Amino acid sequence: MAIPQHLTKIVATIGPASRSPNVFRRMVEAGVTVARLNFSHGSYADHAKTITMIREVSEEMDVPITILQDLQGPKIRVGELPPTGIKLIEGNSITLIPIDPNQTSDRHYADAITIDYPYVAEEATIGTQILLADGIFELKVTGLEGNAVYCEVIKGGILTSHKGVNFPSLNLRLPSMTEKDQQDLAFGLAQGVDWISLSFVRQAADVKRLKSLIAEHGKTDISIIAKIEKPQAIANLEEIIAVVDGIMVARGDLGVEMPPERVPMIQKHIIRRCNEVGIPVITATQMLESMIQNPRPTRAEASDVANAIMDGTDAVMLSGESAVGDYPVQAVEMMTRIASEVEKDASFINYPASRTDEVHAISEALHAISDVIDFRCIVAFTATGYTAILASKERLKLPIIALTPSINVYHRLNLVWGVKPLLLEQEVNSFEMVIQQVESYLIGRNLASQGDRVLIVGGIPMGVQGGTNFLKIHILS
Repeated sequence: MAIPQHLTKIVATIGPASRSPNVFRRMVEAGVTVARLNFSHGSYADHAKTITMIREVSEEMDVPITILQDLQGPKIRVGELPPTGIKLIEGNSITLIPIDPNQTSDRHYADAITIDYPYVAEEATIGTQILLADGIFELKVTGLEGNAVYCEVIKGGILTSHKGVNFPSLNLRLPSMTEKDQQDLAFGLAQGVDWISLSFVRQAADVKRLKSLIAEHGKTDISIIAKIEKPQAIANLEEIIAVVDGIMVARGDLGVEMPPERVPMIQKHIIRRCNEVGIPVITATQMLESMIQNPRPTRAEASDVANAIMDGTDAVMLSGESAVGDYPVQAVEMMTRIASEVEKDASFINYPASRTDEVHAISEALHAISDVIDFRCIVAFTATGYTAILASKERLKLPIIALTPSINVYHRLNLVWGVKPLLLEQEVNSFEMVIQQVESYLIGRNLASQGDRVLIVGGIPMGVQGGTNFLKIHILS
């Protein structure tokens, strides 16, 4: 398969519109590198079938496809309301009360809205902002009595049952992982997913908790993405970045929890920090939202995708566009065209090494050498993925061919900017084998031709994270 023309990766959420092998195959041909499984929806049987399909298409097409399991996280919701909903009238009063766990069934009240969070009256204060239905409706707390929270309607409309509830200013007494998430995690690990994204992250301890649960299942090579969607996560961003493998800018919930005008600069800041430390970052939510129903995006959406790419995001993500939309393949094709066009002229920033050691020094040298000599590609030998990720951090406009003997690393690296993983049949334990494998794989797969100059980086022996110890300019013969 030819080296892709675009270096930015494309994440597609798999759902009813895209889980057939024929449609998914066309999406991969169009540019999808990561398949996201949203565990807010679907049964285990559905997800198992989808994972099998993805792996079969990957093997059939001889391309790596990263599987990203997205855990749902806790969600506070409105209880039962009349079938037609209730009308929230601006300026009027409404009362929130917790659902009574002793009731045999949820029921609605004529003068109140029930929610499934028992501590609302303990944590709210006069003036607390409450958002309903992804921020469409807004309430302000005016009084507290017992377990009742009295509110004024600031933005009204028709509210229906089970809509989401957000408290932007409160640090809620909720775990980042529910019992459902723990069950979903066990399922995903048993199915062999490559990355796990954690919702409702507020501090580094949330990520560490997930790591400990993964370890309890005997897994050591699963990478974690922290979804940044809460104000507390922004406040604790540095400590979260220090313990996680990747970041997702989850702009949907972030835009509900924070003023929308703040989100663009927060997005840029998160991408920059991830680029500086060298971990992958995904920009997500509503990137080509109108393509759920239309074959072409709005100009604003195209510009949104382009700006994220210019900022240095590793990947751009499709949600409803590919999961339930009418044009999943066309949405991927549009992402690919935008990425290909932007990358021609974009000037990506090369940040200084984040550590002062031999490995980072070699990585920095890639940039200096490529400024002087033209190369067909960079070849990174890596058993853990570390060398390829460091090479990606340099943001050179060169494809990075990552040769790895690990099937897990092979799948996992396809999320990383500019990296095209290839699976080695054996580990490379001598410099002579390095040259032999470069010649065999690049020429044999039509990734390069005789006479092309390539830049090789890696570590001998393989298998040691942080063991990168050589850099070689080589002309293919």
